[in-house]
Amino acid sequence: MARMQMRDGAKLHYIDVGRGEPVVLLHGFAMQGALWLPFALRHAHRYRFILPDLRGFGRSHGLALATPVLLDQHANDLADLVRGLGLHDFRLGGLSMGACTALQYHRRYGFEGVRAYLHIDQAPRVLNASDWQCGLMGDEQDQRLSEWASVMEQLEPWRGRSFRAIPVRLRQRFWHVLSDFYGSAFHRRGWKHTTRLARYERFVQAVAPTRNWTIYLDCMRSYLHDNYDWRESLKSLDTPLTAMVGMQSAMYPAEGQLHIQDLVPHARIERFEQCGHAIPFDAPIRFQRGLGRFLRETADVGQARPGRKADWSRAA
Repeated sequence: MARMQMRDGAKLHYIDVGRGEPVVLLHGFAMQGALWLPFALRHAHRYRFILPDLRGFGRSHGLALATPVLLDQHANDLADLVRGLGLHDFRLGGLSMGACTALQYHRRYGFEGVRAYLHIDQAPRVLNASDWQCGLMGDEQDQRLSEWASVMEQLEPWRGRSFRAIPVRLRQRFWHVLSDFYGSAFHRRGWKHTTRLARYERFVQAVAPTRNWTIYLDCMRSYLHDNYDWRESLKSLDTPLTAMVGMQSAMYPAEGQLHIQDLVPHARIERFEQCGHAIPFDAPIRFQRGLGRFLRETADVGQARPGRKADWSRAA
C-alpha cells in the first residue's frame, strides 16, 4: 500500500501488487481498490496491478475535491498517478464510475501510453436526452434522480457539520436512497438482499464511511449536472477496447452500452447473460476468465488493430 501526492498536494492511496506489465484498475462508486485483489492476485505473477482508491473513497475517503467536476478530479488524479509512477504501455480498466473516470481521462488527456482499455458496464452517456434514453437507471432516471435531488437539498444545510449532527430521520432517508442505488447494481437475488443492509447505518459505514460524507453529495450533484457524454470523444478512441456488458444491468441498460461498438467499430463486446451492473461480483468466475482473456489477447495489440471490426461480440 502506498500514497502518491497529487497536483493539489493531496495524497492518493493506491495498492501496487505483482510484477510485470502494468495494469491500472479503477473501482466504482462507494467501492475501493482492494476489491480488485481477488481477481488481480491470480495474475500477479505476470502483471503489476495498480489499484487506486479514487478520491473520496476507500483510504482516499478524507480527500476533498480540488475541482467541482467529480470526474475531472478523478481524471486529473489518474494522470498524476500515471506520471508519478512513470507508467507507459499500460492496460487500463474501469467499472462504472471507474469506467467514467477512464473515459474522462481519455477526453482530457488522450490514451497515449494506454496499451488497451477494459470497459465494464458503463454507458457512453450518463443523463437521458431527446436522442438518448439509455442513461443511468434507464427509463426510471427521472424518478430516481429526483429522489437524489430531494435528499441533497435537505442535506446541503448540514455541510460543514459532522454526519452524526444530521437528524436521524434524514440520515435514515439518505441510507435508504443509497441502499436502493446499491441494489440496482446487482441482478442476483442474494446480492440484492445483501445491499438492504445499507439501510442500517452501523453496517453501511464499513463500506461508505462518513468522515468526509459530503463527497457523496458532490458525486450526486456532479452526475446530475455535469457533462458526462462521451459519445463524441469515443469516436476518436483508437486504443484496443473490450467492453463487458451486463445484459440485465438495471444501472445502465445493455442497449445503450452495446452502442459503444457503433462509436468504436474495433471494440470487442463481451455479453454477460443473466448478469447485472456489478459484473465482477454478479459473475466472478466469468469475469475472471474475461480479465485473463483481456490480458492475454492484448499482449499483441495488433490483434485489435483500429479500423478492423473483429467478430468479438459473444456471450461470456
